[in-house]
Amino acid sequence: PGVRPRPAARMHRLIMSRSWVVVLALVAILHVNLVRAARLPSQGKQLLDNNFAAVVPQDVDVDVDDVRGGGIVSLVRLAFAGINDQGRSTGVSISWSTPANMDPGAFKSVVLMGTEPGNFSIRHENTGEKSQVTYLPGGSAHHHVVVLDLLPGTRYYYKCGDDSDMTLMSKEFSFVTEPEDISKTSFTVAVWGDMGQGECSNGTRTQLAKKYGEYDWAWHLGDIAYQDDWLFFDKAAYEGVLDDYMASMEFITATKPYMVLPGNHEVDCHSMFCILDSTYRNALRNFTAYNARWRMPSEETGGVMNMWYSFNYGPAHFVSMDAETDFPGAYENVHDEFFLLDSGHFNPTPNAYLEWLERDLRGVNRTQRPWLIAAGHRPMYLYENATVLRAAVEDLLVKYDVDLYLSGHIHRYYRTYPARDGQCVKGYTAEDREGRVVNIVTGGPGAIDRPMMGLGAAWTKAKGWLAGGGWGAGGVDQDLVAKETTEKSFGLLSVMNATAIRWELVSGVTGDTIDELVLTK
Repeated sequence: PGVRPRPAARMHRLIMSRSWVVVLALVAILHVNLVRAARLPSQGKQLLDNNFAAVVPQDVDVDVDDVRGGGIVSLVRLAFAGINDQGRSTGVSISWSTPANMDPGAFKSVVLMGTEPGNFSIRHENTGEKSQVTYLPGGSAHHHVVVLDLLPGTRYYYKCGDDSDMTLMSKEFSFVTEPEDISKTSFTVAVWGDMGQGECSNGTRTQLAKKYGEYDWAWHLGDIAYQDDWLFFDKAAYEGVLDDYMASMEFITATKPYMVLPGNHEVDCHSMFCILDSTYRNALRNFTAYNARWRMPSEETGGVMNMWYSFNYGPAHFVSMDAETDFPGAYENVHDEFFLLDSGHFNPTPNAYLEWLERDLRGVNRTQRPWLIAAGHRPMYLYENATVLRAAVEDLLVKYDVDLYLSGHIHRYYRTYPARDGQCVKGYTAEDREGRVVNIVTGGPGAIDRPMMGLGAAWTKAKGWLAGGGWGAGGVDQDLVAKETTEKSFGLLSVMNATAIRWELVSGVTGDTIDELVLTK
């Protein structure tokens, strides 16, 4: 009594129960469709060849042939980094991956950068402990270099890799830093959660490429690739699917900051292979791959790893919340949702996350940055387990006048009226929003369940069982809902100035506007 069973023993008990026998039978049927939805790298690369050659705008400085990744340096990604006394991000973190089964110590972690193509006057090398992270024995290494003190409103060109041999460097990419005058800065963010790799999301990926010039950076609200849902004995699937997704998005990630936050599909690998193999089970547990592959600005803002952090851009403050762990009743704070592996416990001290969240919200200068936008993977409304997160954070968001809460998890789109404690006012004026928060769920760019819907009755049963985990909505109070759609989609959030922001939902099928909302102060 009081001793928790080992993961293999927990799996055995679950399999022996009747409900899990039924579930595993359904999963066996669905697995064929998972293969279609999340291709391994060789197949995914061909999909990218076919889909991107015709749609990436000509002025995008990413060679479409290189979007596939591969080679010594691949999966290049940017994020905001640094902070000055005005709260502005002063630079970027540049991350990339090098191949598995190679000695990580044999490679330097170097970024060459300049303000003219091919002319690199800046050299940064990270030789610290976190410069290269490998979490699987013999697995790929993930490099992180932070470059600070960049000029505002400037295009920088860069390469990354090991400059002791230029064949070990990436191709040349470029990005543009935040404009200097934040009071006059207007910008647009591409926003979505729950995006799988492969056919399920190719339409959305195509529309993101077509609209590449319309957004300045991207915010992925958790559930990145769905690599954990390869449920059987494919040893390479977890890493392969995640690599393939990141390669398919490199046309964005290498040229615009790509900010991420944790979702429930980042927590661990719960395939049969991972559960039965202690090396993989331990190496891929508790958000390990997620925290190793990305470098978000948590150190600069008092956050923890990539679990929670914040940053400023223009006249807005953005808060990346952890909706999975480290608050009362958190969904992944003791174990994953399958009750197989331990997870959570990122708080350095009791209640540290919620204390950080209040401190961060309280510290925003609303004269300088009047817009306060928060995001987490899970919604505070519109599915049956939402009350847990709402009880933990909604009062804080209301107390500090958060203008918008963005989330995913549910694989569709909802926009609520301004709400608090399950009650809403059916209007969006500043007066209507006082003491309430507008909630937007944008979880419909194409997740792994999309191709499964053709399975008819089997899909209906599986969807009902999985609804609480985000595959569909449960317990929706339609009185809160101003707009909803099941069409594949993503959001464009435009901060126009200090007194107006615009939200647009874009079809992942046609690129047309599905929904639109303007908030003013």
